[in-house]
Formats: sequence, C-alpha cells, structure tokens
Amino acid sequence: MRQSLILVICALAICACSRSPAEQLAYQHAEEQYQINKENSARYRQSLEDGEEIVPAPIILTSAHSKN
Repeated sequence: MRQSLILVICALAICACSRSPAEQLAYQHAEEQYQINKENSARYRQSLEDGEEIVPAPIILTSAHSKN
C-alpha cells in the first residue's frame, strides 16, 4: 500500500512538471533542426556513394537575443 502511494505521488509530481511556452518552442525548434540535419546528412552520404560532389550549404547562426 505504501509503495503504491509513493508511486502515485511520484507520477503526479512528474506529470505536473511541464515546459514553459518558451521551452516548448525551443524543444520543437531543436527537434525540427535535428530532422533537417539528419536528412541533409543522409543526402550528403548518398552523394558521396554515388560519386557526386555536393557542396554543403553554409551554416547560418541566428540568435533570438540582440546585443545592443
């Protein structure tokens, strides 16, 4: 009985911890960027196997914070 109560309390505590909207947006962006990188990497590896020469796209870094 006591163990199941502890498990229920832990489950409720974990479920109650949610991400803020900013964290959700950052996580979504990271997941989308991961998928893009994964696809680009596969395409690049395939081009190497096919003997084609693909020039990788330049990496552009952006920042949400501006420095004044």
